[in-house]
Amino acid sequence: MSPAEIRELVEKRCPKAVLSSEIDLGEPYLEIEASRMREVARVLREELGFDRLLIAAGIDFEGWDEKGRGKHRAIAQYSEDGKVQPVVEPATGNLGMSYHLENLSARERFVLKVRVSRETPKVASVSSVWPTALWHEREAYDMYGIEFEGHPDLRRLLLPEDWEGWPLRKDYQMPKEWQGVPLEGLPLAVREKRGAEEE
Repeated sequence: MSPAEIRELVEKRCPKAVLSSEIDLGEPYLEIEASRMREVARVLREELGFDRLLIAAGIDFEGWDEKGRGKHRAIAQYSEDGKVQPVVEPATGNLGMSYHLENLSARERFVLKVRVSRETPKVASVSSVWPTALWHEREAYDMYGIEFEGHPDLRRLLLPEDWEGWPLRKDYQMPKEWQGVPLEGLPLAVREKRGAEEE
């Protein structure tokens, strides 16, 4: 089935769920209204045979232009002496998700994307459609703070439950310490440079 036919079927089954599309790419995509992701996911799996969720990845659109092209934005980093540099200006860009799908028997790939506001990042979970999304959505919650409505076990995956903030957001402020353990220190590049100078 062509990408145009996929878009047409999704628009027919889920009216007003498709916000935009790019179907002339190597991996064509539809941008979906976040609250309707599960509904659209079921159409792609049950009617179009997209039986594999290859990856679902979080995105911070801060610094991206209207067409999705990235622009530079200074993000919080370590200074040369190992101190955490503060975030100077808060981010205002949206967050989002990108779901890369495959119809294994037809050897077709397709992408679904969503954008959500930074203040209330909520997306309908697709874990009931593709069980592998259980892990991907937990990781996106852990790193970006995106909440997945209907997820049966939404909690941090990589970081401890009491960790504060969402480390892959571009405006994340690294804490100076966690539970008494200092997190500041010289970056590897600085240590290597100093080591080379001492030799």
